[in-house]
Amino acid sequence: MVAAGHPLTAKAGARMLELGGNAFDAAIAASVASFVCESALTSPAGGGFLIGHVRREGVTLLYDFFSSTPGRGYTGKGDSIEFFPIEINFIGTPQELYIGRGSAAVPATMAGLDEVYRRHATLPLERLLEPAIEYAEEGIVLNERQAEIIHILAPMLTLTEEGKKIYAPSGRVLDEGDVIKNKALAETLRYLAGEGLGAFFTGYIKDALLEAFSPPEGFITEEDLKEYCVAEREPLVVEYRDRYIYTNPPPSGGGLLIGFSLKLLEEYEPERLGHNSAAYIRLLYNIMKTADEVRRDEENPLGEEFLNLSKHRVATGNTTHISVMDEDGNAVGITTSVGIGCGYMIPGTGIMMNNMLGEDELNPDGFHRYPPGTRLQSMMSPTIIMDKDMVPAFVLGTGGSKRIRNAMVQTIVNILDFGFHPQKAVELPRVHWDGEILQLEEGIEREVVRELEEEGIRCNLWKRKHMYFGGVNMVKKDKKGFTAGADPRRGGSAVEVS
Repeated sequence: MVAAGHPLTAKAGARMLELGGNAFDAAIAASVASFVCESALTSPAGGGFLIGHVRREGVTLLYDFFSSTPGRGYTGKGDSIEFFPIEINFIGTPQELYIGRGSAAVPATMAGLDEVYRRHATLPLERLLEPAIEYAEEGIVLNERQAEIIHILAPMLTLTEEGKKIYAPSGRVLDEGDVIKNKALAETLRYLAGEGLGAFFTGYIKDALLEAFSPPEGFITEEDLKEYCVAEREPLVVEYRDRYIYTNPPPSGGGLLIGFSLKLLEEYEPERLGHNSAAYIRLLYNIMKTADEVRRDEENPLGEEFLNLSKHRVATGNTTHISVMDEDGNAVGITTSVGIGCGYMIPGTGIMMNNMLGEDELNPDGFHRYPPGTRLQSMMSPTIIMDKDMVPAFVLGTGGSKRIRNAMVQTIVNILDFGFHPQKAVELPRVHWDGEILQLEEGIEREVVRELEEEGIRCNLWKRKHMYFGGVNMVKKDKKGFTAGADPRRGGSAVEVS
C-alpha cells in the first residue's frame, strides 16, 4: 500500500508494486512522480530523508540526503551573490522569505534516490521513472490543493520565463482544472532513466547547474557536487508505551524533538483527558512550549541525552511525504523538500532549485553563516513504528516545516493512545504553538478555546483545515491487512494493491 501527497504520486508507487517491485521500488517511483504532481513542494534539486526497514535482513536504515552548504573553493566576498526577500501570503498575512541564486544549497535528492536504488530496488530504473515521464510530458490536471499551493507560491514560481512557461503558460497562473505540463523535465528524466540517477551530477545537467548557480551570483561549485555524500545513519529509537519508534537521528533535530515530546507525554494518559479537550490541549501546549525552550537552551544542545531530560520541565517547508509497505514486510518512508524554491530553474531541465540557504528554520544562526560542507538541520522525520514483535506496524511522515514535529506527535498519540483508524488519526484537528500564539485548527470546540484563553493562553482558531498544520501520510499493516491515512490538508491519497 502507498500513501502520498497526490493521487497520481500514490498511483505511480502502486504501479511498481503491481509489477512485482518492493516497497523501495514503489517509494522511488512515487518520489520522482511527486516532482511532477507536487512540483511546488518538492524537486530533484532539493533534499530529504528515507527510512526503510529491510525485512529480509531485519534491519532499519536511515538515509540522509539533505542539502549541505556550498562554497568549497569560493574565495569571494559575496558582494554579487543574488539573495533577496520575497513576500509569500502563506497563512493569510504576508511572510518575508529569501530566494535567489544565492539561496540555493547543494541539491541532494537525486543522490539519495540513486543510493537507495542501487542498494534496494529490484525493477529496472526505466520502469520506475515511466509514470513521472508520462505525467510531465502529457500533463496532469491540477487538483484544488496543488492549485492553491501554486497560487500561494506564484511570486516565486513565475519569477523567470522558464517558470512562467510551466505555471502561467497563457499569461495567468494555472487554476484548479488546468493541465500543467513540464516537457523539459520529461526529457531530463528520460535522460536519467538511461544514464542513471547519478548522471544528475555529471554531463549537461551538472554544467547547466554550475552555469546558473556558481559564483558570483550563487555559491555552488563543482567541488561541492563532487564532495557531497549520502549519509547512512542509525535511526533514533524511542520507546513509547510498548512500542519502539524509529525516526530521524541527529544532526537533524525533528526526530529528537518528537522523541522528547513523546517521553514527556508518556507520564500522562491522554485518552483519559479526552481528545482535543481543554485538558488535553493544555497538556500539548505545555509540552510544545517546553520542547521549544529546551531547543533554544544553548547549555543543553540537541543530542540523544536530550531524551533523558527530567520530566519536571513540563508545567502540566514546503515538503511532501510518501509511506509504503509491501506484503514481504518491507517498509519505507521518504520525505523530500525544495524549501519554497529559489525562483530559478536549472536551465533547460525543468527543475526548480531549492532555497535551503534562505530558510530561517534551517539557518537559526543567520543566513550564510555555516562553512561549506555543513549538513543543514531539518525537522523532516520519516518514521517507522514497530509492533510488539519488532515488525513494522506503521510508516508515517509529514511536511510542514516547523509544524512537522507537532503534527507527528499528535498523529502518533492518535494511533497509539487513542487507537484511532489511520485516516481519522491524520484528519483530526491539530494544534501548534508558534512561539507566541497557540494555533488551533477548525473543528476544535469554541468552548475549549474560551477555557484556554481564560487561563491566559493566547489562541487563534482557524476557520478551516489548512496545509499549515502539515500533511501526514501513513500506512498501517497488521494481521487484517493494510490500512492508510492520507492527509487531505495537502491533497493526500492512498492506493492499495491487491
